[in-house]
Amino acid sequence: MTNRCVLVYSYTNAQMKVRLELNPSLGVPIYRQIMDGIRDLIASGVLQPGDQLPSIREIASELRINPASAVKAYGELRHGGLIQIEKGRGTFVARRPAVVRETRQQLLKRDLDDVVARAKARGFTEEQILDAVGRALRKRRKRR
Repeated sequence: MTNRCVLVYSYTNAQMKVRLELNPSLGVPIYRQIMDGIRDLIASGVLQPGDQLPSIREIASELRINPASAVKAYGELRHGGLIQIEKGRGTFVARRPAVVRETRQQLLKRDLDDVVARAKARGFTEEQILDAVGRALRKRRKRR
């Protein structure tokens, strides 16, 4: 059985629920999982500029984690320009399209690096990897 904490929060402006799942058994610090989850939600467009995020107190309470983990995650995201914290109003996804685009590119690069590294470890050549990626893209195009 996996030890998993789940945070579900909704936005009053969008009437949607967004799930952020944390798994303490991964060996990845909780603050990092919060950061990665929020970054992925922003990059995928699930979270839009101006969307309000839950407060640090809400995250800590929902996930039953040390508030310091939420503070660190939000601090890092703020430093990276993805969120803005407005005293007395809350925490919001930043209205900075260039930062969101850059984040999306970074995540794409990370994902592709992982795929290439795994394929190389399995003995595939660069040509075979490129061919497989091309086939996968063509297959997706046909489904549309």
